[in-house]
Parts: sequence; C-alpha cells; structure tokens
Amino acid sequence: MEQNTNNNPTTLSGIQNGVRNGAEYIASLQDGRSVWIDGERIDDVTTDPRFCGAVQSIADLYDIQCNPANEEKMTFISPTSGKRVGRSFMLPRNADDLRLRREMMKTWMDAVGGMMGRTPDFLNVMVSAHASAYELFSVGGEQFGENILNYYEYIRDNDLALTHSLVSPDIDKRLPMYEQPGDMVMRVVRETDEGIYVSGARSVATLGPLANEVLIMPAAAKFPLVEDAEDFAVGFACPLDIPGLKMICRPSFPTKGGFANDPLSSRMDEMDAVLWFEEAFIPWERVFIYRDIKAVQSVIKSPSGPHGSHQSGTRSLAKMEFLLGIAYNLVEINHSRFPNVMVQLSELVAFVETLRALIRVSEVDCIKGPGDTVVPYEQPLNVIRAQYPAMHARALEILQFLGAGNVVVAPSVEDLNSENGTEIKRYCAGADIPAERKMQMLRLAWDASCSSFAGRQNLYEKFFSGDPWRNAQMRGERYPGAREAQDRVWAFLDRNAEWDEKINGK
Repeated sequence: MEQNTNNNPTTLSGIQNGVRNGAEYIASLQDGRSVWIDGERIDDVTTDPRFCGAVQSIADLYDIQCNPANEEKMTFISPTSGKRVGRSFMLPRNADDLRLRREMMKTWMDAVGGMMGRTPDFLNVMVSAHASAYELFSVGGEQFGENILNYYEYIRDNDLALTHSLVSPDIDKRLPMYEQPGDMVMRVVRETDEGIYVSGARSVATLGPLANEVLIMPAAAKFPLVEDAEDFAVGFACPLDIPGLKMICRPSFPTKGGFANDPLSSRMDEMDAVLWFEEAFIPWERVFIYRDIKAVQSVIKSPSGPHGSHQSGTRSLAKMEFLLGIAYNLVEINHSRFPNVMVQLSELVAFVETLRALIRVSEVDCIKGPGDTVVPYEQPLNVIRAQYPAMHARALEILQFLGAGNVVVAPSVEDLNSENGTEIKRYCAGADIPAERKMQMLRLAWDASCSSFAGRQNLYEKFFSGDPWRNAQMRGERYPGAREAQDRVWAFLDRNAEWDEKINGK
C-alpha cells in the first residue's frame, strides 16, 4: 500500500463535550469549508444571508436542549462520558423509550413547524441504529463493525450535526450506477496504510453546508454482485471541511424583508447540495464498508430504516399540525366558519390524527432489535411514508382555498410602512385583529403553500424516502401480513363449507 502524506486531522478525537448550545454549533461551522452557491465560494455560512437564517434555526434547537427546564426531556446521561447528551442518540430498550425519544424529537419539530427535514436528530437516530447492529458491518471485516460503534459514540458525546447522501448522479438512466460515464459517481480511487481516497459526486446532501459531518452509505439496491461495482461499495463519514471536498448548492429561495415577509423561506431553507470529492482522504477508522458488496447487502438489514422513519413520521405529524394551525387561523381572522370550510378543516384533522395513531402503534407494537434494543414496528411507519406526500399536497391545496385572494394580495412590511399604509391597514384588517397581525398570518400562509419554499417542500415530501413508485412496489411485495390474511380467507371458506355440508348435506 502507498503511504499517506495527507496531514488533515480527520481522526476521531477523545474529546467528550456533551450537549452543545446554539453558539457552539454556530462556531463549529466556521471552519473554512468549501461551499459554493450562485457561482461563488462562501467565506462563512453563518453570516451569509442565504444560509444564516437556517443556521440560526438549528442553533435555536441546540439552545432548547440546553435549557435546564428541558434537561430530562431532551437529554440523557452518556454511558461512556457521564455527561448529558441528546436523547435522539438513545438506544431504546422498550416502547416507553421510543415514546421518550419521540417526545424529544417532537419538541424540536414543533420549534420549526416540521419544515426542516434534516434537523440533527434524523441522522442521530440512524447512526445510533447502525451502531446497535454493528455486527452487520463486521461482514466486511471486524474492524468495520468496531468503527461504526466508535463513530456513534464520538458523535453522540460531541453532539455533532450530520447530513448524509445516498444518491449518485444519473447521467444516463439506462446504465447502472457503476457504468455511468465521466467518472462522475463517487468511488474509491486508491488506498494507503492510513486510509482511502475517494473521488466523484454524491447528490442531494440536504443540510450539507450547515452540518459538521457527512455520512456516506451505499444503497444496496444499486449493487449487483459484480466486480465492477466494488469501487463504489464504500461507506464512511468525514468532516465537511476536509481537503478535496466541496459543496455546490442550489440557489437559495428569494426573500425580501426577512422573517416578517418570508417567515419560512428566511429561516427554514436548510439547503440542498451536491458533494464533490476530489482525492479526498478518509482514515480507516472512519470507514464502515470497503469494496465489499456482501457487506453492503448485510448493512441493509440494519434497523436504521424503521428508526429513521420514526423520526420522519414525527416530523410529518408536527408539520401537519402546523399546517392545521395555519388553516384554522385563516378561518378565524375572517370569521369564515361556513360548512364547506369546516369540511376542509376536517380533512386536515383526519390527517393529524391518522399520523398520530400510526406513530403510536409503531411504538406500542415495537419488535425486538439487535442486542437488548427494540425497533419501531415498521408497517405503520411505511404507511406514513406512502401516504404523507398526498396528505401534504392536499393540505397545501386546502390552505390555498382558505387563503384565496387574501393570500394573493397580502402586503409586505414595506407596504404597511409606506405612504399607502393607512389605506392598506383598512382593507387588510381582520374581523377582530389589526392589519399587521392579519398580514403576518397571510404571509405565513403564502410561504407555506405558494412560494418557492412551498414548492421545494412539496417536492421534498414526494421523494424524501426515494422513488415512491419503487417503494410502493416493495411494500406490496414484502408486506409481512399478506400470507396471514390470505390463509384467513381460505380458512373462512373451508370452515363454512364444512358447516354448509353438515346443515344442508351439500
């Protein structure tokens, strides 16, 4: 093997800081990372207006967990450091642990209205699940199982914010991932005694510019058992400031006047990016899968999927409750409680209570997981994954119906403070509230249902869990209750045929 000459400090340190506050999170992003947007490299994502609103929203979450009043709800004692760490890192041992973890996640989700899909708890939950099943990683070598377990303890005890990227760029959809032209797909290019070097792209790294590290894992469905795919069968984690890694971001959402005019776009744009690796060095202790397709297929058995769905289902509930709250407020500000309006609100109520019930069933009916852990029952969570995109699209449609022309002509702060302010305050007033207060709600309804931000949210919900058509196919093929339901039908026919023969002699 070659000898590594890269002195980048990417190894796991022994520091164990426990939970971080918002200021510590913000400071952790000021590391010289290579972030590109609108054709320019950003010096500091924490101060750039295209990023700083979302940075502050994440920082607010860290402050919530550090509030002494929230200590028991948001944190637990690390078994290695003895310090307080985020409850989303907890390895649940029973249904009550799942409930406690969900209550912690719901607190964060309520703070952002469910509008951020990659708050740190999402990857915290998934890496914790991987660690609980570390033996699955050992298929490729015992050290890789140890690596994922050590990495979990490292991010838990230092409260790091992670993103991930599972998607490779598709240049030609007729070709498998490992045959895409132009060396575009991320792959291993060489190895040394100290680690590996990777080059190529990974896509849709949501929260990438605002995270501390990225988890790169291969999607098992993309890996047939052929040698040509081995260079792409790699899983690892790395800080986002390492040499040889840049993030190329989509344009940010247009905002004017900050929070008052664009309450969601200005604060909740968690950003999506393509990660571009060019001879980026990853030390061995951060490698979890290495050129081993059987290991990829083993790791797919990790319970990270159901645990991740537990978090995303909780986010979906918080988001639907937030949209429900906007809808009721739109009705209230104009006293429009007409029968047709109430019918539309009842749809949103049904969505909220359906989501709540499915999440609770997944906890109560949890199953045994690796070691002494439990895993949420996956089928109710799969229903959320399948049905929530349609629920979300319908909720936005209802907001548009309820807001109608009021939302279309909602004035800006600048309008209210202009020479036309007196007239605007008259025509924009609500039945029982002043124009300024009504304007706040109308601007929020616009940003939630009609803006560029709302369009991205709708697209995100459709594809958050991957290709919805393929996911539906797999749910139909793999539903574990299908055979029992089939057998029950045959048993019904046989039992009643016997009864008919006894009574009627037929």
